Amino acid sequence: MPLAVRGSAIVLAFAVAVLAAAVLRTSAHGRAPVAIETVLDIPPIPGDVARALTFGFRSLLADFTLLQAIQVLPSRHGDMTPGLAAPIDRRLFRLLEYSVEIDPKFSGAYRFAAAALPHESGEGKVYGVLNATQILEKGLRERPDEWQMGFLLGFLQSYYLHDFPAAARSFAAAADLPHAPAFVGLLATRLAAQAGDLQIATSLAEAMLAHANEEATRKEWQDRVDALHMERDLRAIEDAAQRYREEKGVLPRSVHALAAAGFLPAAPREPHGGRYVLKGDGSARSTATERLRAYGLETRFEIH
Repeated sequence: MPLAVRGSAIVLAFAVAVLAAAVLRTSAHGRAPVAIETVLDIPPIPGDVARALTFGFRSLLADFTLLQAIQVLPSRHGDMTPGLAAPIDRRLFRLLEYSVEIDPKFSGAYRFAAAALPHESGEGKVYGVLNATQILEKGLRERPDEWQMGFLLGFLQSYYLHDFPAAARSFAAAADLPHAPAFVGLLATRLAAQAGDLQIATSLAEAMLAHANEEATRKEWQDRVDALHMERDLRAIEDAAQRYREEKGVLPRSVHALAAAGFLPAAPREPHGGRYVLKGDGSARSTATERLRAYGLETRFEIH
């Protein structure tokens, strides 16, 4: 084969290969799935407007945006940096917020938000909690018939935000609903006591005791009322011991010494049948049972 012909054949083959590659690349781009951020997002119509235009099919549109959120969630991984996770977090929040704008009674969207939005990044920091609480606060207003709304909100407020007073109020709202498990009310009173608001805790416990019908439930709430009364007494004793030390320069030897010196009206009666004692550092305890405490930790939530 002449050299010129062979050279022309090589050039032609190369040109065909380039053209084929271009065609295949174009075809591949056309067949490739569209980037998730360009598809899985809220519709371009405001939620309140879309709700009016659905003509009774609002639940269908709300289901659609929830399903989109469920598809978005697997794209976020625990080892992602905050910069990579942030666009996914924003998309999740938009989709879930839109779902409950379309259908404010959509309990499934509220529950999914509580589980999906809060997450820990690769740096050990927690994100998405405020977005989740914002959605669940709406759920508490819109679904006052479901105790799970207040329970989930209270969990986020206590576990992640360490806002025990707010968590106690959320749990108390949940505990007041029919079919709420007994532990929700018990948790509400414990958190209220830990936050320092004994009045809320005691009032809730006494109300639950008054409405309890079963003997076992009544005993459980009576135990909680007694524990709260004990906590009230212990705080009064510790406060009196501090005032005694400030005035006399030493700590009192006993609770009876506080009462005898006029720092307490009388030595309070321990409701469990034990007695109150002062420790060397001025703190007080019961000889009958442990003190009512709640602790919100970074990695777990414990009730003691």
